[in-house]
Amino acid sequence: MGYAASKRRGALWEDAHKLNQIIHDFPFNTTGKSEREFETGFSTALMATRSIFKNKVISQIDKSSTVRSVFCFGKNHRPDLTINEDGIALEIKFVEYEGLKQAIGQGYVYRLRYKFVFLILIISEERKHVYEAWATGKEKDLEDILSDLSSRMNIFTYIVPAFNITQPGMKKCLSFFR
Repeated sequence: MGYAASKRRGALWEDAHKLNQIIHDFPFNTTGKSEREFETGFSTALMATRSIFKNKVISQIDKSSTVRSVFCFGKNHRPDLTINEDGIALEIKFVEYEGLKQAIGQGYVYRLRYKFVFLILIISEERKHVYEAWATGKEKDLEDILSDLSSRMNIFTYIVPAFNITQPGMKKCLSFFR
């Protein structure tokens, strides 16, 4: 089984651009203190704006629909949100210590069934130094990996802080949507 066929054009790709803008605008630094709180906050915001999308927004908080899972490694894996049943999978990870490698692995698994995968990595205040290293260009190898995932695999990663940015000129969202 290969990855789901995907093309960067059409209604789903337009939805991907709208989702990209929502992620950039969302105030992750004021949303929560746990992964569940971030998921609920972002899901609620996405469900409130679902009328702007051409395809159906499916969330685990909406009990009227089900997020489609992917069976791999002997179990079902379910993204936090999707746009369309096989279109865009969204996974939100709150990174306190680990989580980056797990999120990338989940991205590969979701890409088996979904055309595009969006990984939102929310960096805890305890890991602030890690975010600052990314934001100041000290993580070149990781940037190369995330850029490659974006350009070749349609796995788009966003790194956002769960804290207020205090350094002048530092971005509040590091995006690998290309």
